[in-house]
Amino acid sequence: MKKSFITFMLLLTAICSWAQKSKASDEKPIAPVIVEGTLEGVPDGTVIMVQERKGGTKSFFREFEEGIDTLRNGIFRIVYTPMNQVDEYMLTVEKSPRYLLIYVSPGSKATITGVGVHPSHWYVKSDNPKQIEANEYRAYLDEKLPRYWDLQEKRDRSTVEAESLYVEYMIEFMKDRKYSSVFASNLCTLSLMILEGKNKNKGIREKAVKLLAIVPKDEEQRDQNIYDAKKRLLPKYSPIKNGEKLHDFVLYDHQGKLHHLTEFNGNGKFLLLEFNSRTCVPCVEHRPNAVLNNLYKNHSDKVDMLMVNCDPPYYWDIECKDPNKYGRDPWHEWNDKKGAEDIKQRYGTETGPSYFFVSPDGTILGRISYQEDLKAAIAKYFKI
Repeated sequence: MKKSFITFMLLLTAICSWAQKSKASDEKPIAPVIVEGTLEGVPDGTVIMVQERKGGTKSFFREFEEGIDTLRNGIFRIVYTPMNQVDEYMLTVEKSPRYLLIYVSPGSKATITGVGVHPSHWYVKSDNPKQIEANEYRAYLDEKLPRYWDLQEKRDRSTVEAESLYVEYMIEFMKDRKYSSVFASNLCTLSLMILEGKNKNKGIREKAVKLLAIVPKDEEQRDQNIYDAKKRLLPKYSPIKNGEKLHDFVLYDHQGKLHHLTEFNGNGKFLLLEFNSRTCVPCVEHRPNAVLNNLYKNHSDKVDMLMVNCDPPYYWDIECKDPNKYGRDPWHEWNDKKGAEDIKQRYGTETGPSYFFVSPDGTILGRISYQEDLKAAIAKYFKI
């Protein structure tokens, strides 16, 4: 009896193994995508990367598995086999925080043309319907704001004016569009610009909210872009303003000790409040470490410093525990263990790093983004 049972189990195992192999052999391999192009004004030797993106779901870019080529005579060609049947990819220059979202189906080709190292100045051609639609958005913007991308590089008053017009023009354009992943991506960008105050016209948020009516209900949770856009346009909190007092949140240090954001109030020191992420490569690369270290070394008697770590709970509890992996500063670093969604919404910050300057009594004096001069802002708000 025992022998018969063993024989039966071995036979069952063999059948299962055969079935798995048969299923695996029935799965067709994913065809590669080809991304090639010609770039003017970009130095030879520049590394161009293509990275897979799972559009329409709450997922992230794959890490460290890019298709890569080095620019030679202004030309690059990348043959990349994706892990999944997707048609959305991120095209970027190595170590650049900017990227160009491109759409190309497995087994087909996307052609890139452009001038300069910033992907915002590049154009894409492919036969993918999403790319054709994305090009319609781009053509509309080029018609309404022909110098928009140039003004983006200047980062002065003209940039602010251009971004304000971008919000108005894009809302007007999108109100007659149908829902798609391209629509969702643009709505996400639009909502972020409104959150960051790129257009302060009365009623602009309400106009953008109407675009959510175009989105099917079942996409509101499935599509990460729509989820983020709705969170920004219909916020739980209104963004804090200069002159208001710090809004309190509960956070935790690396030892798990509970803290309150307002516990610095009344201690006689200013507070530099930083929102940032340890695991976001562009965020870390754009962090002005020399300025921060100088402030701590020479002015810790006048200024407290706190980094609100915006990494998800997993990274905070596991990855960031190792100071040798992502670094550690000698000043305070806390995390709310909730992904920082509420606190970022209340403080109106999603792109990091960003900095808030707080008086000794807890009043917000001002804020800047990573694109602005932290050293000059410290001198302005802290008088040091």
